[in-house]
Amino acid sequence: MLATYDEIVRFMKDYFPAYSEKGQIEQTQYVMDEFYAPNIKFDDGVITSRAQWYKACLSHPGIQDKITLKHLFVDEKQQQAGALVKTQAVERATGNVLVEIGMNVLYTLKKYDNNDIKMTHIRVFLESNPTKATEFMRVYGMTM
Repeated sequence: MLATYDEIVRFMKDYFPAYSEKGQIEQTQYVMDEFYAPNIKFDDGVITSRAQWYKACLSHPGIQDKITLKHLFVDEKQQQAGALVKTQAVERATGNVLVEIGMNVLYTLKKYDNNDIKMTHIRVFLESNPTKATEFMRVYGMTM
C-alpha cells in the first residue's frame, strides 16, 4: 500500500512543527512516535532506532532545534519526500539563535496496513557553507 501525494504532504507539513515544539522535550517526545518507524535509520550509521534518535534529540537540553520548511517535494512512486529547510539552534534560556543553517533532507517513508505513514530512513545534507557547517557541528558538540 502506497501513501498518496496529498497524504505525504500533510504528514510532512505536520512533522516539522511537531519536531520543533515537542520532539526534543522528554515529556512530549512520545508525540514523535506518529512520525518515526521503530527501526528508523540515518546515514550516519550510528542511529538505527527510534529510541537512539530520541536519546540524541535530548542530548542538547540547552538548545532547541527549530526547523522551518522552505520547500517540499514528493516522489509518490518511491515513497520519498525531500525538504529544503532552515534549521536554527536556539538557546532555550535566552531565545538567542546560536547558529542557522540550511539543510536538504531526504525522507524515505512507509505506509503501514493501519494507514499510518512513518519515516524509515533520513538522509541529511548540510548547507555547503564551511563556516556555518563548522559552527553547527561545534554548537551540537559533533565532529566530522
